[in-house]
Amino acid sequence: MILATAGHIDHGKTSLVRALTGIDADRLPEEKRRGLTIDLGFAYATLPDGSTLGFVDVPGHERFLPNMLAGVLSIDRVLLVVAADDGPRPQTIEHLDILELIEIAEITGVVTKIDRAGPDRTRAVVSEIAGLLAQAGYRDSAIFPVSSRSGDGIAALTRHLQETAQIAERIRAAPPPVGLFRMPIDRAFTLPGIGLVVTGTVNAGTVAVGDRLMVSPREVPVRVRGLHAQNRAIATAAAGERCAVNIVGSFPAGSEPGRGDWLAAPERHLPARRLDLRLRASRHAETTLRDGLPVHLHIGTEDVVGRAAVLSGRTIAAGETGFVQIDVEQPIAALHGDRVVLRDHAARITLAGGRVVDPQAPRRGRRSPARLAMLTAMAPAEAGLALQQMLAVAGVVDLKQFALVRNLTAAELAALIDCTEIGCMRVGGEHAEVAITREYLAGLADRIAAALAAWHGTQSDMLGPTRAALLAQLRGLAPEPALDAALIALAAAGRAVRDAGMWRLPEHRPRLSNADEKLWAQVRPLLIQAELRPPRVREIAEQLALEPTAVERFLRRAERLGRVAKVADNRFFLPETLAQLAAIAHDLAAAAPERAFTAAMFNDRSGVGRNLTIQILEYLDKMGATRRIGDARVALPGAADFG
Repeated sequence: MILATAGHIDHGKTSLVRALTGIDADRLPEEKRRGLTIDLGFAYATLPDGSTLGFVDVPGHERFLPNMLAGVLSIDRVLLVVAADDGPRPQTIEHLDILELIEIAEITGVVTKIDRAGPDRTRAVVSEIAGLLAQAGYRDSAIFPVSSRSGDGIAALTRHLQETAQIAERIRAAPPPVGLFRMPIDRAFTLPGIGLVVTGTVNAGTVAVGDRLMVSPREVPVRVRGLHAQNRAIATAAAGERCAVNIVGSFPAGSEPGRGDWLAAPERHLPARRLDLRLRASRHAETTLRDGLPVHLHIGTEDVVGRAAVLSGRTIAAGETGFVQIDVEQPIAALHGDRVVLRDHAARITLAGGRVVDPQAPRRGRRSPARLAMLTAMAPAEAGLALQQMLAVAGVVDLKQFALVRNLTAAELAALIDCTEIGCMRVGGEHAEVAITREYLAGLADRIAAALAAWHGTQSDMLGPTRAALLAQLRGLAPEPALDAALIALAAAGRAVRDAGMWRLPEHRPRLSNADEKLWAQVRPLLIQAELRPPRVREIAEQLALEPTAVERFLRRAERLGRVAKVADNRFFLPETLAQLAAIAHDLAAAAPERAFTAAMFNDRSGVGRNLTIQILEYLDKMGATRRIGDARVALPGAADFG
């Protein structure tokens, strides 16, 4: 179990940790010289029952509050330390305020230096601390009077911590660790013969020696060479544990990891520049949290400057809760549920605290009623409840994005959907799956049918739009898999027809003229015989003894009816030929280790030639069958059925 200390300067936090563990957590020479904790200190103690406590000793001086925040934002249990001879002081109040704002699970009060105060004074301080804890919502917190010098009360506090550790261990051991690995880095240093080591408290998931991770938001891949906890080598570490991770990677100059970075599974690398937060304004702040205010955002172990936009109204009154969007000056790592604290631009006043709701917040429409309703739906910590509420508000949820933002594994997401007692469907492939309600799917189908009718009304001589053209027109309504599902539903109900790679309403049947039909009977065999490399327009014209311009005009008329598709300036392809070429792309991607193929690989398989290969692939990109990523391409869902 990991605990942090909190409290005013010189109230005996470090001495208390030393009394409990035998370790002096002040490690910096300046801390030794001044007798003042400046940065985070760490110590461990093995209790009589064999359980282990880890302590994060934080500074009490107001100048070092950012260091204090780096120590508590990832921890659920805190010792609030108050000296009996001094009583609660300004940093006592501010530290307790912060613990309340970020909803620390458990606070234990410790009244230190009782050897310097009489029994009456000690009882008065205990009573005062109990009142402060009750006001902050910790009415049942235990409070222990102790003397770190004489040892009085230390045994009772140790027994309490032992009981708390046992409960915490049972809670932690009951379910498996949730999500993929994430750990905010609070220290980074290099050891001779070992290399780079980063330390922190594991936020989620597990890590093992040999794992490949990412330093985020720097986007530097690393490998775990070794793990240590409690000064010994370990094979794995899990959520709630404090550990040191020996990593190896190639860091560009000036990009070495440090406090503020996260060590995370590569799938959870999500740099954020704009976040929507749910915050409660401090009851003690001298400054109101108002729209447009420059602030310090503390998240994980990071302290970054940003600007606040209050989304519901223009201010949040003391003690009240609301949604706030923060634009930060530099990318940070953040996911849903991460704790945050806002302080004023001068870093003197704690303004508010809470949690991240959406780390990929939109700027446009951020104050609209629909967006505020969605933020309310997204806010709950329980993922199943949030998903139900989001579907109720929006009708459709991108499950890949939902799992990323909530740090859910594929198995956790599958179990969540199985347990969701609402009328929704999962549609789309493994990498582009959405949840959609049946009502919203039916509404999408109606919108698509209306779009097809409008298309036919303005372009009656055309068979209809391609899938790519139709989806491009409707993309703002829903994610692509949801639109595809609505198209499938329309076709199954006989309300739309897929014809030669185009979509139309059943009653819409444009035709070529009799003369064009006779010419088509001559042209189509030439296109079929050429297989994957159809003849050029002038080559068709030569074989039929026609003018190239006349053949070009005819093929354009045929294209409007879906008979052919113009892939290059001088070549038209049959839909079935394009389907074969898309299937080649799909097969190449499926067989490639990285699920990506190059133009050279496509040319080798198809044999159409280098220049035509590029033209075909650019057309497949435009039609949504493939997507170019650097010098390679990936096949998109439905590529095998393209045509």
